[in-house]
Amino acid sequence: MVVSSSSSSLPPNLNSLVNVKLDSSNYIIWKNQIQNLFQATELLGYIDGSVPCPLASILDSSNKSIENPDFRQWKIIDAHLLSCLTSTLSPSIFSSVLHLKQSAEVWLALERRFTALSRSHVHQLKNKLQAIKKKSQSMEAYLHQFKEISDQFALASHLLIKRIWCL
Repeated sequence: MVVSSSSSSLPPNLNSLVNVKLDSSNYIIWKNQIQNLFQATELLGYIDGSVPCPLASILDSSNKSIENPDFRQWKIIDAHLLSCLTSTLSPSIFSSVLHLKQSAEVWLALERRFTALSRSHVHQLKNKLQAIKKKSQSMEAYLHQFKEISDQFALASHLLIKRIWCL
């Protein structure tokens, strides 16, 4: 497998392109921005795991083990992506992935954390939806509450369908 030299297309300052830091309330928005950016730079495969880490060593023509140049390049790109990803996390979220060493590990851990499907979570969303009151809010703020909860329902539905098809 040849790893392309995509490090030149890595965003130098991801914070200028991703306008939200991931916290407990904005995973869908954050994920969408990150996915779009890394898809545009052809680096999404590193964070979603579809571009796996190559072997650290390979055999040369005389069957001698040598360092795999693709491995070194992959590690450089992944380290940069890991840095980019973690720079967009709030301190409380960052502390939960601090021990992880690859961008795909962080991505998967965050996905698992924020998309955990349980009956109690869905029930909680229904209760939140039923409890929304306009009171003295602007119409925009009032409708924004509906949008946030419907986005969470959409994510839950997508993941439920994904799990059913993967069985």
